[in-house]
Amino acid sequence: MATTRETFHVLDLPQLYRKPPAPDLLSALSALAITPPTFEIADSPPSINEDGVAAYLTRIISSPLAWITSDIDKEHIWTAASKRLSERSGRTAIPSSERTFTIPLPDAVSSRRVDGAKELTVRLYEPTLTGDNLGHKTWVASYLLAKLLPSLLLTHCPWIHDTRPRILELGAGTGLVGLAASGMFVADIMLTDLEAILGNLRHNVEKNASLAVGEKNGMQGMVQVSVLDWSIPAAPPNPPTPTIILAADPLYAPPHARWLTTTISTHLAPSTESRVFICLPLRPGSPFIAGFYSEMGGQGLEAVEGGEEVGVDDWGRVEGGERERVVCEWSVWRWKEGRGD
Repeated sequence: MATTRETFHVLDLPQLYRKPPAPDLLSALSALAITPPTFEIADSPPSINEDGVAAYLTRIISSPLAWITSDIDKEHIWTAASKRLSERSGRTAIPSSERTFTIPLPDAVSSRRVDGAKELTVRLYEPTLTGDNLGHKTWVASYLLAKLLPSLLLTHCPWIHDTRPRILELGAGTGLVGLAASGMFVADIMLTDLEAILGNLRHNVEKNASLAVGEKNGMQGMVQVSVLDWSIPAAPPNPPTPTIILAADPLYAPPHARWLTTTISTHLAPSTESRVFICLPLRPGSPFIAGFYSEMGGQGLEAVEGGEEVGVDDWGRVEGGERERVVCEWSVWRWKEGRGD
């Protein structure tokens, strides 16, 4: 539940003209840390009035700190100030971090787990964002789809507890959706992305190995990682022919709609039970969504359910300090009549 915290101003911090000791500066810089927020709307408000903070940090970085005798202390202060400034310089400047996401589990899922857990805790490492490696960050659509998975899978794949399905995630990124699925159902799950993303994805799979604790009947699933380039959809991951495909926020460029739908139709098992679960943020203009839906229909797939969920942008803020809300559109797809066995 959100809590109200006392907000402090930059004038409450140690001022350089007073020549504060190193411990006081380090304590202040620690208090200025911006921890990665969740995607929930009801999140704790910031406790820092940001007016003047960037200038304060810049002054520290440019100061020789001549009154501090320890060079080690100076380096620690400059490093901390630089990190605090980078946290305020946009998503591409945010330093690497570890983030924690909590996914609630319904009784129909938690009652089958060995530990009876009522929620999953997924811990993800996110490297500093460089170049076009957007898969190194976790995006709101992934979080919303992970939260929806238990109800969607139980509704559209009622057989999921009686079998060991093959699940394929496309554009897995940091792995949140597929890793959440591994803690919900016993399945063989393949997380896929481009080669540049796989190193961190493997790291997160290893970090969250304990999620798949298994069910009371002794069954336990498996999570693997593989390269899958949508522009070359004929190169199948192993295991092939998944009955469930997951994808969250996969469209960033005009060719992606066709590449993604071709990849889905190439790999999805030709069965009436096969399902595709998609979650797309409705960005300004959302230029690729209509084309994606059209391409899905052209590949012989039809939507059976859809809806909207609302989260918030984890770093961006609008006037007044509130985080920007993001509407995401989710949909469930199956083969059209005559396409599935």
